[in-house]
Amino acid sequence: MSVISMVLVVIVAFLAGMEGVLDEFQFHQPLVACTLIGLVTGQLVPCIILGGSLQMIALGWANIGAAVAPDAALAAVASAIILVQGGQGRAGVDTAIAVAIPLAVAGLFLTMIVRTLSVICVHQMDAAAAKGSFKGVEAWHIIAVCLQGIRIAIPAAALLAIPSSAVAAALNSMPAWLTDGMSIGGGMVVAVGYAMVINMMATKEVWPFFAIGFCLAAVSDLTLIALGVIAVSMALIYLKLSENAGSGNGGSNTGDPLGDILNRLLIKKEVRKMAEKKVQLSKKDRLSVALRSTFLQGSWNYERMQNGGWCFAMIPAIKKLYTTKEDQIAALKRHLEFFNTHPYVASPVIGVTLALEEDKANGAPVEDSAIQGVKVGMMGPLAGVGDPVFWFTARPILGALGASLAMGGSILGPILFFVLWNVIRWAFMWYTQEFGYNVGTKITEDLSGGLLQKVTKGASILGMFVLGALIERWVSINFTPVVSKVTLSKGAYIDWAKLPAGAEGIKTALTQQASGMALDPTKVTTLQDNLNSLIPGFVPLLLTLLCMWLLKKNVSPIIIIIALFIIGIGGHVIGLL
Repeated sequence: MSVISMVLVVIVAFLAGMEGVLDEFQFHQPLVACTLIGLVTGQLVPCIILGGSLQMIALGWANIGAAVAPDAALAAVASAIILVQGGQGRAGVDTAIAVAIPLAVAGLFLTMIVRTLSVICVHQMDAAAAKGSFKGVEAWHIIAVCLQGIRIAIPAAALLAIPSSAVAAALNSMPAWLTDGMSIGGGMVVAVGYAMVINMMATKEVWPFFAIGFCLAAVSDLTLIALGVIAVSMALIYLKLSENAGSGNGGSNTGDPLGDILNRLLIKKEVRKMAEKKVQLSKKDRLSVALRSTFLQGSWNYERMQNGGWCFAMIPAIKKLYTTKEDQIAALKRHLEFFNTHPYVASPVIGVTLALEEDKANGAPVEDSAIQGVKVGMMGPLAGVGDPVFWFTARPILGALGASLAMGGSILGPILFFVLWNVIRWAFMWYTQEFGYNVGTKITEDLSGGLLQKVTKGASILGMFVLGALIERWVSINFTPVVSKVTLSKGAYIDWAKLPAGAEGIKTALTQQASGMALDPTKVTTLQDNLNSLIPGFVPLLLTLLCMWLLKKNVSPIIIIIALFIIGIGGHVIGLL
């Protein structure tokens, strides 16, 4: 391989690494990454086939919240390099795939390290924001993005210089207690971010909705979309009941909440004309924000998740709307608070926030808490839509379509996947941002009628409900000590010795398992099984409440995060976790 080819491979690896966290253009997907490496090394067809094969394996890999999936970027880049270096062409695809799987797991470990390091970058962004330094905020966000690129570029460069056998041996030598312990710790640190949000928005009024969300999340048949629908319904019911309770003076309400809102907006049309905005975001400004939102997840961290990317995206609007240093500092600080949702459905939230900031800049009584409340309240329900729609529907369908063509050696497969995905992505992001901006403007046009207060309250209800559900679903703690072993009676388990040989035996075993028979003659009950039988997710809830308490005691989130990783490793070593 020539020096130029090596340099280009490292560049592709860098792009794939960045995309591994950004999840925008999909350079990290095997279908695209392998094809690009094949293109720059002159081994296009074998790499296309490899990319298609790996894409079929990775269809369900997706980073949801703080849950880190196997690293498709490292798997794709490293296996493609090994395929090219082996010089076996199509015959070497199977070997490259076999190497890719353990590399994907190793990449998960590297991802968690970089996400932890990004916490430092976010704190540097805080320091820059306190000085009103836009360049400082932007620089540290870009540094965090580059760290993600480096995590793939360095292993790629090492593979180019070191025999693949030596690299595989090194990865295999990584102790299981360390990788498993880090994974356990990663499942717990999610609680820190959730605790920060709850501390920020919790009131006596919304705690019951948190409890309901937590309990309903234990019903496995309820998807995040269903939970989001329930949350919206409960918020609307609560707001309507509150409105009726306070409208005993014979107000103008018609009984139709949506109609009432629209009527009030129409009635105040002339008033709105008299109060034209002094400062307004142009289409160019909003487009700049939309383009920057492509890097929303660049500084994703365990403390405040997408906050750095959010602030990075909002900077063009902040510069346009606020002219004094004090106002700019305040705006930067409020947009460095916790935020996390699906990266694409963040666009309507951005649009609404732009409208709120625009009104605030023009003198409307928009409180910082109202802006943050709308952001946090919208992010949960929208994430419940974005994740299944994009990660588990659109991408698998387009990926499978492209992979099926690529496995035959056709470059049309990766091109089709890449083009269709990005057309859909950008169209959705831009038009939903514009929709959010237009709706958000209307939200703040009826401040005297209390519409903004209702939206803020409704958003808080949504947020707390969804947070309760997310804690039960995504904060992971599993106690492994065995509490009891009970020998089952004959007929309650599969007697493997009496099964027919071959395929018929497998069929019989599957049939028996489907009928409710156990796989083993001994029923093992762990400590976690007992806890789940009492209240599913109870320990994750306690952990989140503990993190809330520690944060209120001014314990640094970084210290809590490090401590949880140490607990995860230590608990795994002693057999507790």
